[in-house]
Amino acid sequence: MYSTKFSVSLHILSLIALKEEKSITSDYIAGSINTNPVLVRRLMSLLKKSGLIVAQTKIGATGLAKPANEISMKEIFIAVEGDAPIFKIHEDTNQNCPVGARIGSVVTHVNHQMKEKFNEELDSIYLIDILMDLDEQTNINDHTEVMK
Repeated sequence: MYSTKFSVSLHILSLIALKEEKSITSDYIAGSINTNPVLVRRLMSLLKKSGLIVAQTKIGATGLAKPANEISMKEIFIAVEGDAPIFKIHEDTNQNCPVGARIGSVVTHVNHQMKEKFNEELDSIYLIDILMDLDEQTNINDHTEVMK
């Protein structure tokens, strides 16, 4: 199972996108996420290195590095989680057993297929989709007013 870094990063990117032309600090973002600003800064650093946000020390994030309709979930996921396999495969099997001798290659193939489908799905959803879903579920201006 992966960590919460991906979902927290979606929260971060959504706040940055919605603040538009204003800078937004890790303290502000941490208040919305209800977490420690250090975690937010770590994730913002990964998002910046991946070319997804524009940020400066002490100023915070000043915006997305590209439009929300060009930022795929795959880019975000790889930025914060890496490109690891979907699951780990046990390696110390009994090579004298017909299943133990072959299960690794079979499960590796399944893992690869699952990762491919996962990446295809992530690549079909964009940050703009998240922002539109947020807009449908709530009045975003009310949320940002509460966080000021």
